[in-house]
Amino acid sequence: MNWKPGFVGAVVGTLLTRARTPWGPVIGGILGALFLERLFPQLRDAPKAAFTEPMFELAGGLAKADGHVSEAEIAMATSWMERFNLDAAMRKRSIAAFERGRHAVWRYEPACDSLRSYTHDQSELRLMVLKLLAEIAAVDAHASAQALLDAIAERLNVARPTWDGFRAAAAHAPKLAADYAVLQVTPEASDDEVKAAYRTLVARHHPDRLPPDASAAARRTASDKTSKLNAAYERIQRARGQH
Repeated sequence: MNWKPGFVGAVVGTLLTRARTPWGPVIGGILGALFLERLFPQLRDAPKAAFTEPMFELAGGLAKADGHVSEAEIAMATSWMERFNLDAAMRKRSIAAFERGRHAVWRYEPACDSLRSYTHDQSELRLMVLKLLAEIAAVDAHASAQALLDAIAERLNVARPTWDGFRAAAAHAPKLAADYAVLQVTPEASDDEVKAAYRTLVARHHPDRLPPDASAAARRTASDKTSKLNAAYERIQRARGQH
C-alpha cells in the first residue's frame, strides 16, 4: 500500500469522530490497518493529497523565507516523503507543491485554509502540522522563517497561548531534526549511514578542496558549511551516546 493504512485510519478515525474520545484515533488506526487497503482503495490518494500538498507548499515557503533554499531544507522535505511513505506519483505532486511555495509571489493563506479544512476543529492535528513545519524553519533558524511560522499558526486558528507554549517547549528540545537534514539523512539512518553521509559532505565542502585561486568569499562559505556539518554530526553523536 502506498500510504500506511494505520496512519490513514487514525486520521480518518480522528476526523470522523471529531476526537470526542481519545479512542477515536485508536479505533481508526485498527480499522485502517485491517481494512483500509482492501475495502477502501478509493481513500488512498484523496487524504494524502489533501494533507501532503498544502504541507509541502508551506514547507517550500518556509524554506524560501530567507531568500535561499538550502540543501538541508530540501533534504528535510525529502525525508518527509520517506516518513509519509509516498509513492512516485505522490512524490511528484509533493515536489510540485514545494516548488509552488518557493515562488516569489506565493501566498501562504490558501495552503493554510486547505489544511484548516482538512483538520476541521482538531487542534492536535494542527499542532502536528506545525511541528513538522517547525522542522523546516529550524534548519536555518532564520527570523523570517520563524515569523512566517507564527503567521501560519495564526491562520490555522491555533490559540496563541497554545502556540506560545508549543514554541517554548520546542525551544528547549534538541534540534536533531535539523541536524539530520544538514547531513541529508533521516533520523532512522544507522550509525554507519550517518557517518558515511558526514564524511561524504565534509569531503565535498571542505575548504581544502577549493582551487588555489578560490576567492576569500568562497573559502568563508566552505568553512561555514564545514563548521555546520561538524556541529550537526557532533550533536547527533551525543544524542546517540557516541560522543
